[in-house]
Amino acid sequence: MEQLSRAMQLHHLLLTSRQPPSRDYLLERLECSVSTFKRLLQTLREQHQIPIIFDRALGGYRYETEPDSLTLPSAFFTESELFALLMAEQLLDQAQPGLLGTSIARLRTQTRELLGRDRSGRSLLRLHLVARQSVKTEIFDTVLNALLCANRLQFGYRRVEGSSAENSHRAVSPQTLLWYRDNWYLIAFCHAREALRIFALSRMDRPQLLTELAVVCDEAEVAALLGSGYGIFPGSTPLRAEVLFDPSAAPWVEPVQWHPEQQMERLADGRIYLAIPFNDLRELTRDLLRFAAEMEVISPPELRQAVVAAMTAGLERHGT
Repeated sequence: MEQLSRAMQLHHLLLTSRQPPSRDYLLERLECSVSTFKRLLQTLREQHQIPIIFDRALGGYRYETEPDSLTLPSAFFTESELFALLMAEQLLDQAQPGLLGTSIARLRTQTRELLGRDRSGRSLLRLHLVARQSVKTEIFDTVLNALLCANRLQFGYRRVEGSSAENSHRAVSPQTLLWYRDNWYLIAFCHAREALRIFALSRMDRPQLLTELAVVCDEAEVAALLGSGYGIFPGSTPLRAEVLFDPSAAPWVEPVQWHPEQQMERLADGRIYLAIPFNDLRELTRDLLRFAAEMEVISPPELRQAVVAAMTAGLERHGT
């Protein structure tokens, strides 16, 4: 991978330098010896037909043909690395259709050809995203543009709390995009609340890019927003959930990392004890209800009550 890294850096230097860079300049930027540089040039020229020449009149290296017709040698990648590229491309394309467009169409085609997909006709990779909330392309593009330009953003927002919803107008400073559980979220500094907040892109309406520069928050603040508790909902003081699962739930409970700080133990009677920190009842309650007939919440009381209330409401709805 070191050779690939130098090849990519050399490619960037040749494309971006106003004048063909000299050998001494390239050696300094690539942080390599003369012999290593010569081997790199030989590999690029002979094995991958990359036409790099030394222009004596200009005293530096350049491409002999137009840069737009060149691609970096894909042979530098192992098959597992090419497969990882294909997986990342397909994940992004399914996560947000139209995001990649034609910008990496050549890379996508080359990767699939090198992996033999066109010859074999088989697909070695399938991604099936479940419960993905739809985000309009124009909304995603506007949010992404605000992030890249470091400008403020305003939009209408529909906040859902239980069975009720609240519509509001927000002006924010975008900090980062978050892909969580097959859905897109924007972490941003809300100027109305004067604090960091998390916004689901699927609940945004008519976002507009503003001319004011965004407020940039410290990375530690952004990381702290998600807190140390379970799920995406923020909170300052996590509570501790303790849950017992029946042995029948083991295949779906034991292999899962519920939280980096979880405590999990298989008891003598075959049940599974799980303890995790959490900040908000909503997400954890919904996840535990998947095991409604196979688990019992031991503590805290408010989590136990929330699960029991949801079960009771479900029984009442199906009572007839």
